[in-house]
Amino acid sequence: MSRSLPLLACTLLVLAAPVAIGAPQGDFDRVVAFDITLKSLASDAASGAPLPNRVIILDGTVSDVNVVDKNAASFKVRIQMIAGEWIGLEDVKSYTCYVDFSGSQYASVFPARPPAAAKPGVVTLNSRVLVVGRPVSIVAAPDGSPTVLVEGLHVRSLE
Repeated sequence: MSRSLPLLACTLLVLAAPVAIGAPQGDFDRVVAFDITLKSLASDAASGAPLPNRVIILDGTVSDVNVVDKNAASFKVRIQMIAGEWIGLEDVKSYTCYVDFSGSQYASVFPARPPAAAKPGVVTLNSRVLVVGRPVSIVAAPDGSPTVLVEGLHVRSLE
């Protein structure tokens, strides 16, 4: 319950934003797709369906952090997000995507060397996160399976 409270609060805030700023709900819905999840992205990748052409909001756990460029001015990191669900009592199905973040503002969020103790605003391996991004393409995971690549626009640790 305590883990879902921040996600619920963020979702309610985003849903209430158009009302607060006076924008019609339809305008907001044309820009943001709230029905997209890691599960639906994985299904789109596997079937070859077209990716949504709207901003998406994903929640999940960071299962890999790969700093591609450590230079602060041209910083780039690729994370892998994962979520899952139980199938019956014995099987778990997992869903993943990659998210690329580029820019100096992310250098302090994804440190090349993770801190010994968790710090607010820092995202490391196994962090639960909320990501705002745009689906870019379908790429091959190391095992050859198709996986969606998302351009990360914002990230927030939920812990």
